[in-house]
Amino acid sequence: MKNNQLHLLADILHQKGISRVVASPGSRNAPAIVILNRHPGLVLKSVIDERSAGFFALGMAQQLKETVALLCTSGSAALNYAPAVAEAYYQKIPLLVITADRPEEWIDQGDGQTIRQQNLFNGYVRKSFHLPQQASEKNIRWHFERSLCEAIDRTQFPAPGPVHVNLPLSEPLYDIEWPEKTEETRYPSIVKSVSLTSANDLDYLGGIWNTTTSKMIVVGQLPPDERLKELLSHFSDDPSVIILTETTANIFIPDTISCIDRTIELLEPDELIKFRPDLLLSLGGAVVSKKVKTLLRQMKPTHHWHINPDTDDFHLDTYQSLTYTIPSDPITFIGQLISVGKKTESNYKKIWLDRSRRHAERHEHFLHKTPYSDLSVYHSLFSAIPRNSHLHLGNSTPVRYAQLFEEASEFVCWSNRGTSGIDGCVSTAAGAAEICNFPIVVITGDIGFLYDSNALWNSNLSPRLRIVLINNGGGNIFRVIPGPDKYDELETLIETGHELNVKGIATTFGLSYFEAHSQVELDQRLPEFFNIEKNNKPALIEVFTSNKISAQVLKDYFKNIAL
Repeated sequence: MKNNQLHLLADILHQKGISRVVASPGSRNAPAIVILNRHPGLVLKSVIDERSAGFFALGMAQQLKETVALLCTSGSAALNYAPAVAEAYYQKIPLLVITADRPEEWIDQGDGQTIRQQNLFNGYVRKSFHLPQQASEKNIRWHFERSLCEAIDRTQFPAPGPVHVNLPLSEPLYDIEWPEKTEETRYPSIVKSVSLTSANDLDYLGGIWNTTTSKMIVVGQLPPDERLKELLSHFSDDPSVIILTETTANIFIPDTISCIDRTIELLEPDELIKFRPDLLLSLGGAVVSKKVKTLLRQMKPTHHWHINPDTDDFHLDTYQSLTYTIPSDPITFIGQLISVGKKTESNYKKIWLDRSRRHAERHEHFLHKTPYSDLSVYHSLFSAIPRNSHLHLGNSTPVRYAQLFEEASEFVCWSNRGTSGIDGCVSTAAGAAEICNFPIVVITGDIGFLYDSNALWNSNLSPRLRIVLINNGGGNIFRVIPGPDKYDELETLIETGHELNVKGIATTFGLSYFEAHSQVELDQRLPEFFNIEKNNKPALIEVFTSNKISAQVLKDYFKNIAL
C-alpha cells in the first residue's frame, strides 16, 4: 500500500490533541491534504503562500494555546516557513511543521522540487524528525508512531515551540487507498511536571528578598494570564517593589510602570543611584524598550534573578547582571516567593511612581497641542478601538508607539517580538481572527504591510479582522532612531521612501477600504471602520501621515517629557 503512513499521521495528530492544520497546496503533499481534510477530528485550512501560512498558524496557536500543524510540499516551499518557525521558537509558540519530501534516494539527483530537507530548521526548532517512507512493517510502524508522538509532545514540553517533521512520500501520489480497518496504535505521552524551588534555596532567596529595600520586577512579553496578574498584584502594596511592564506583557496593575520609555527618558547620571534596583527579578519574553535594557545594564543590580522554564535558554542574561536562573514557570515561583516574602519599609516605589506621574502629566499636555502626525493618530486609535478587541502590533514604530500610552495596556496585545522582524504581522492577526469571536485589530506600518500583503490572499479571513495601516511613505523608524538621518542614503536606500497606497490591494482581495488624510477625516472614519455589525467583512483603513512631521513630533515629545 503506497504512502500508508498518511492515515496513521492523521490518526496520531487527532489522538494527540491537534485539531487544526494549515496546509499550502502542492503536489508532493496533496495526498496528505486529502487524508487530513477527510479526517473527522481535524479542521484543515488552506493558505496558498507558505510564508503567510506559517504566521497564520502561529496566530491560531497563540489563541488556542495548543499545537497547530503546518503542511507544505517539498522543495523551496519549506524554506518559506523559516521566518514563522524562528518567530515561534523565540516566542515559544507550539507548531508542528510537516514538510512533505521526495524519497531519500532522490535527494541531490536532479529531481524536481528536491532540496536537502532533513534538519532544515535546525537552531530554530525544539527537535527535528525524519519519518520512515512507509509504515507497513511492524518495527517501522513502531518507529513512525513513536517519533511522531515525541514530535507532538516536544511542541509543548519542557517549553512550547516548533518541531519539524520531514515526511518523505513516494509515487504514485494520487492512488490513495482507504483501509477498511486500521491497526491498533499506541500513543505514548509525557507527564508534564512543574519545577519547584527547594526549601533551602527558597529560604536563601527569601532572605535576600526580605532584606533588600529596592526591588524591581520587569515583565517581558507574555500571553494574558489572570493568575499571574493576581500574584504580581500581591506586591502592589510593598513600598520596596516597583513593577515595570510593557504593552505586550499583558499585565496591567495599578501603581506599576506601564509606560517605561516615557518614564525613564533623560534619567540623569546623578539620579541613577536613587532608581537603581538592588534586586532585579525578570520574567517573560522579549522586552521592547531598548532604553530600559541600556539603563539596567548601566545600573548593574547586585542581584538579578531570571525566571525561565526553558532549558534551551539556560542563562539568559539580557541585563548583564544575572546571578540566578530559576528554572520554573513564573506562576509557580512567584507563588513560592509570596509564601516567604515580607513587606519591606522603603521609599523606592514612591520615587518611581512620582516620576511616572510627572511624565504622565507632560504626556497629556503635549498631546493636547500636537499636530496631525503618527503620535496624534495613535492617540485617536487607542480611544476609538472597541474595548473587547485584541491588538496585534507591527514591529518598528507601532509596537514602540503603543508603549507610550497607558490605554494600550488595557487591551490584550500581541506582537511578533520573538525575532522582531516586520514580516508576518497581518498574517498572524488573520490566524488569530480565525479562532476568536471578538475584534482583532492590527496596527501596522506601510512597509510591514506591503511585505506581508499576501496575508490577504486567504479565503479564511474573518469579518472581525480590522487592519489599521499608517502610511507615512517609508520606514519612518529610521528617522526616529539616532544615526540613519545623518546620511544621504536615508530616503532612497534606508527608509526606502515611496508614494504607494494599498487601495488596489485591499479591494482586489475583497476588503472594505477606508482612508484618512487628516485628523478630522480620521475621527470621522474610525467609528464606521470599527463597526463590525454594519460592515461585516474584513476591513482596512489607510491613514496617511507625513514622515518628516511625524519624526519631528516624536522627538519633540521626548524633549517635552524630559523638561
